[in-house]
Amino acid sequence: MPGKKTKNKINSKINYSTNEKTTSPRNAKIVLFVFGVGPLVLMCLFLFSNGFFTSPG
Repeated sequence: MPGKKTKNKINSKINYSTNEKTTSPRNAKIVLFVFGVGPLVLMCLFLFSNGFFTSPG
């Protein structure tokens, strides 16, 4: 069939790499602890160092 023109179909699929890091529950707990409890601890230390919790009398 030399008269027919055939076109090759090109499948343009986006291949996402499977090596991407996924968030595990352990990592999520660590991040929540550091960014949740960390600032509270630092704020308390700052207030203690400035004498916020001492009685004025």
